[in-house]
Amino acid sequence: MFLNCKNRKLHVLNLLCLVFLSSSVSISYAQKKKDEPKTYSDDFSFQWKSTNDTLTLIAKNKLLTPITITFQSRKDNTELQSFVLYPKDSTTLLKYSGKTPDSIYKGRIKDSLKIGYYWGHKSLIKPNLHYLYRLPFKKGKAYEVTQSFNGKASHNNIISKYAIDFQLNVGEKVYAAREGIVVKVIDWFTKQGGEELKHAANKIVILHSDGTMATYAHLDYKGSLVKEGQDIKRGQKIGISGLTGDTSGPHLHFVVRKENDIAIPIYFEGYKGKILKRRKRYKVAN
Repeated sequence: MFLNCKNRKLHVLNLLCLVFLSSSVSISYAQKKKDEPKTYSDDFSFQWKSTNDTLTLIAKNKLLTPITITFQSRKDNTELQSFVLYPKDSTTLLKYSGKTPDSIYKGRIKDSLKIGYYWGHKSLIKPNLHYLYRLPFKKGKAYEVTQSFNGKASHNNIISKYAIDFQLNVGEKVYAAREGIVVKVIDWFTKQGGEELKHAANKIVILHSDGTMATYAHLDYKGSLVKEGQDIKRGQKIGISGLTGDTSGPHLHFVVRKENDIAIPIYFEGYKGKILKRRKRYKVAN
């Protein structure tokens, strides 16, 4: 049983579904069909284990970036506890030893707790706000900014207020703005439309040395030129611009985030301290 995710926001998962999982859930990207939505199980898995009179709930991180898992009160959404799940690691979330039957214990958990998660953890992310990024397109051509910081169209919330949209046409190459490691590649979507497709944009996510993560979104179908786990150099060709997800036209959506999907302000080489302006054109420095 799968539950759809909403990007990398705090994803609240209904434990009612999880308690029926008798083994780990896994989806291989090679098995993905066109326009099939990603699920939380692409990022991590849950597994109940019963040994003698002890019942444990184990979570396994499938990513190359840390994950924060939270327990929240179903009554008032208060965060009760959080866990850091390191890359490709596993941890025990719950452990119970007693006479209460497993089914009753799981039922009590379902009635009282919600489980959420997001990428990263604040103790592991120290954003370098002085870093000057390379503009994420080829040298020699000026590209227009169609939406910048706090853009009215869609850059008006915590996950995108510092995002920048560059007017790249379908088929144009996308370049890494900063060195890092590829932690997520999504390249199987084919459709473009409205809000109903807001989670259906092809993208590449790169983890930086300071723990922040850059997202390059709205790429073409099969428009990734890199693989998960690959080390990327600044200025390396990584993808192909496209027209996928919630968008009215082709463009590259570029944003850098810290934990809990919070966007951070970014500045570019050649434009130190300057916020890129809508309808202005910019070139890669040097």
